[in-house]
Amino acid sequence: MQYYVIGTWAVLGLIMGSFVNVCLERLPLQFADKEKRSHLLTSPETSTFLKQYIRDQTLSLYNPARSFCFSCGHQLRWFENIPLFSYLMSGGHCRKCNAAIGIKTISTEALHGLWYAVMGWFLQGWFLPLTFSITFSFLWILGHCWNCQQLRKTLFFAGAILLILNFGAYSY
Repeated sequence: MQYYVIGTWAVLGLIMGSFVNVCLERLPLQFADKEKRSHLLTSPETSTFLKQYIRDQTLSLYNPARSFCFSCGHQLRWFENIPLFSYLMSGGHCRKCNAAIGIKTISTEALHGLWYAVMGWFLQGWFLPLTFSITFSFLWILGHCWNCQQLRKTLFFAGAILLILNFGAYSY
């Protein structure tokens, strides 16, 4: 197999890992109950930028369209939003307020890049590697939300059922 194919799968994994990070940051806030919302609104650690989205209940996967720092609200420019490389270039800190980004971000992106590359290497073609890789990403999100107990159980179990149905359809 050509190395550019593995590289393409790795880049796709890094991009998907970046999207998974957005899901991990925004989904728990989007589906937070009133108690969690009121705690975030009164917390001095929550930025005014984030408080506005929580107050208006407009934070979602697509709003705001651009990623931002949860500490100061700085909207990331294109070169600050390149998976894995931006984290390494900034030293794991926001370029504006110098708040730490956290190791979860880089580990999620790196492990997704590695998983996608391995799936692309071992499972020839595009259909099976893509199916197993997207399933891995979905499991990552479900596992994180279950571990943090930040997602409603009904939503978690609905996702788990869809995951089982997906595996059942393509496991023959």
